[in-house]
Parts: sequence; C-alpha cells; structure tokens
Amino acid sequence: MATYKDVRIKDDDLNLDGDGQAAIIYDIDVIAQDLIHAIRESGYLVEMVAERSPERRELLLQKIILLVEDDERIIPGTVEITASPDNFIGSAGKWTLAAKTYEFGGTGSIELTAS
Repeated sequence: MATYKDVRIKDDDLNLDGDGQAAIIYDIDVIAQDLIHAIRESGYLVEMVAERSPERRELLLQKIILLVEDDERIIPGTVEITASPDNFIGSAGKWTLAAKTYEFGGTGSIELTAS
C-alpha cells in the first residue's frame, strides 16, 4: 500500500489518464512533484537565470539545496544539483536534481527549469 498519493500535475494542470480521470501518482513520484513545486514557488530558479555573479548563483543553489533538505522525507546531505551542459546558451536555464529519501531510496533525476 502506498504511503503517499496525489494527482499528477503537468504544465500547471491536472494530467488526465486514458479515461479522462486525474492521473494518480504514488510515493517517490509524489515526493519528486512536491520538490519541484516547492522549488518553483521559491522563485530561486528564476533568480538564477537573471543572475550574472557566480557567487550569487552559488548562494542560490545552496538555498535550493537547503529548501529540498528541509523536506522531512529527504536525507540531508544527499541532495545534488547539476547544471545542464548547454545551460544559458540559448536556453532558459536547466538543472537536474537528485536526492535520497528515507523510505524509497533515490529520487532519480528530477529536471528543473526556470520557465
């Protein structure tokens, strides 16, 4: 039985299944979706795109890491954020987040975009 259950949100709207019902996600997918929403609501990624100072960008990355580690389901010290190789070359800014949870292991690669 699932510990966490939620509806999938895609492109700021409910994601519907083949029957036109809201698609349900469980456990690690719920955690990943919650992390994406928390980071998005923080506004840190939008600031990253606009920031030119490498020191300020590193500070924003640390704020995102602390925000993710603040989730009680995430093991502190396991959060990693990497920039896309083509970051800021014709793109809006893309990062990949990975972390480990207490109950379900790794989150896998979670794509973060500032758009």
